[in-house]
Amino acid sequence: MGTRKASVARFFQYPSRMALPPASLSAPCPVSRHRRPPRIAPLALLLALTACETPALRWVDADAEATDLPSPLTYPPYVATDSTLNASSPYADFLLTQDLWREAGGTTLLEPSVAAMAEALDSVETHAMLPPVQTAPAPLTSLGNGHAPIDALRCARSIRIVSAGARGQVAVWWSRGAGGRVRLAAAWRDSVVAPPVDSVAGGAPGAAMAVPGSAWRGPIMVDSLDQGPGDAQAADRGAYGCARPAPSVAIDLKYGYVHVAYALTGPEGPGVFYAHQMDPRSQFEPPVAILYGERIGDARVAVDGEVVAVAYEDPNSGLGRRKIGLAVSRTSGHLFEDRLTASGPISNARDPHVIVRGRAVVVGWSETAAGADPIFRLRRARVER
Repeated sequence: MGTRKASVARFFQYPSRMALPPASLSAPCPVSRHRRPPRIAPLALLLALTACETPALRWVDADAEATDLPSPLTYPPYVATDSTLNASSPYADFLLTQDLWREAGGTTLLEPSVAAMAEALDSVETHAMLPPVQTAPAPLTSLGNGHAPIDALRCARSIRIVSAGARGQVAVWWSRGAGGRVRLAAAWRDSVVAPPVDSVAGGAPGAAMAVPGSAWRGPIMVDSLDQGPGDAQAADRGAYGCARPAPSVAIDLKYGYVHVAYALTGPEGPGVFYAHQMDPRSQFEPPVAILYGERIGDARVAVDGEVVAVAYEDPNSGLGRRKIGLAVSRTSGHLFEDRLTASGPISNARDPHVIVRGRAVVVGWSETAAGADPIFRLRRARVER
């Protein structure tokens, strides 16, 4: 498996901590799906070595804390994904709505903990910048002006749509491919300025917002390297066609960058992956592997400024002893410096949620045991300067 990240000198200005380490360094340096080693300047190499040696994240809590908060898995109850379900059916819409409520509920449970941390009022700042580089343009094909972009091959329950504020909206979803494979696609919808309200009626000019009159444009391909079922162990790896966890997407309102976390079986094997887009009219940067393993599971991403956190079901933990991991970047997702285990060694943890505010990170998950209701646990962390 490769241990290199594709060249970061493809995008506009961003901090020098995004520089890449050599292949000989192990985690927490980034893992790449590209085998050709990048060219690294001496200064960039020094910065990368420093980033890999200095912990980016420290736990505030020595161990995960059990709470009396309700597990998002209990209500509405989770229904397993059916790979044959039609994405446009009323039942699929019903299940998608339940999924979105669960995800929103999980984040809400973490809000009080992150707000109470002193680090939430602080921030990570970076200074050194790389020169701007030309990027490939994204497709401009219209995908309709409905609530979601048009894709007849979209997997049911997989689409996630988030607001980019005055910039518009972005959607990310799984799209069916050949041979049980899927592709991760995205689309943008630009904001438009609503017409002024009649001043006689006492109204004010409209604000920029995404409205039904604006069209989705795309599809912008995020990842097309899923290998499909592949072998007899496909079911154990947790994926066949559309029967897989939905991607997670977050937008940093400070810079407008799009951050996506997801799991699939790549050419090197199953794992948790991350990709981001720095300009809505450009392609996504080549995906980075957060962690390879034996199977895939849920992954969710959160961002605030330079800090990007990915919480995930550890792909190396078994079905009966699942663990929750946490990866953090202090460079807007260009370099993930730490990968830590959040849950306990004998837990059966799943359904991770994560929130970032300033230098404060809180990750939460549900732990299940036979014959018992799920317990919602959380753990707080501090991002180092």
